[in-house]
Amino acid sequence: MNTYRSELFSACLIIVISLLNVHSVKCIAVMSVDIGTEWMKVAIVSPGVPMEIALNKDSQRKTPVAVAFRDGERHFGDQAVSTGVRFPEKCFSHFVDLLGKSYNNPIVKKFQERFPFYNLEEDAATGGVLFRHPEGMTFSPEELLGMILSNAKEFASVAARQPIKDVVVTVPAFFNQAERRAMVRAVALADLKLLQLIGDNTAVALNYGVFRRKEFNDTPVNILFYDMGTGSTTATVVSYQTVKTKERGFVETHPQLSVKGVGYDRTLGGLEFKLRLGKLFAKEFNAMKKCSKDVFDNKRGLAKLYKEADRVKRVLSA
Repeated sequence: MNTYRSELFSACLIIVISLLNVHSVKCIAVMSVDIGTEWMKVAIVSPGVPMEIALNKDSQRKTPVAVAFRDGERHFGDQAVSTGVRFPEKCFSHFVDLLGKSYNNPIVKKFQERFPFYNLEEDAATGGVLFRHPEGMTFSPEELLGMILSNAKEFASVAARQPIKDVVVTVPAFFNQAERRAMVRAVALADLKLLQLIGDNTAVALNYGVFRRKEFNDTPVNILFYDMGTGSTTATVVSYQTVKTKERGFVETHPQLSVKGVGYDRTLGGLEFKLRLGKLFAKEFNAMKKCSKDVFDNKRGLAKLYKEADRVKRVLSA
């Protein structure tokens, strides 16, 4: 899975470079954002400067997709996650899959079951989802993601040593038009100019082909790309071959890829393993301690159990 994500991010950078090539000589830095359910990575490309992954303020290459509000302050990344362990209802995360969803969507119901400490309500104006903060504020998933993208723009601009306005963003292969439009709105809220949305599976396939183009001929070769992330699992079959085209009066040979099929499960991922481990720990704790209050009714206790479950999951999968 780490190799897959590495290839995915390289592919995003390739897309950015191709877009830079059509800009004027006065083009400025562009960033690409690989947004997942739990993490994101940000890269920058600028004229005359090698591609690089932008480090956040904690000097980390990947940043949690989380934002927290407490005591009148807003926190991002690891600081937001730390706040979420103590005050889970004040830290919003894992909400990317709620983009473009109506309040009555089964995915929203599944989200509420997974994270009972969140107070979700229907947006009377749009029929979408709103997160209700304990202090009374409400936020849509698009607004929360817009804040995170704005924060990404800030530390990417620091890394590039110049303001950044243009961005390429990955989206899951299964995102429909409503979800893609919601992503576009989130980008606009971050005051960024969207150059392109690209399916993460397509980005990986493109990257694979670019660096292996000499291995292909006119006989199709089928490759299966399998990605289990935090929130979902996707399998994509891609065919590679060379084709001949006649342009400018002579025949040229070009590599070509075509996506033959995509299969996915929107709920199967590392998050599901973590939640099931957490529930197992909670049941064991209830049985051992015989407390008067169920741990499932304790927001902070449940958040700590989930954090420990995530640690155990990482140890077991190492």
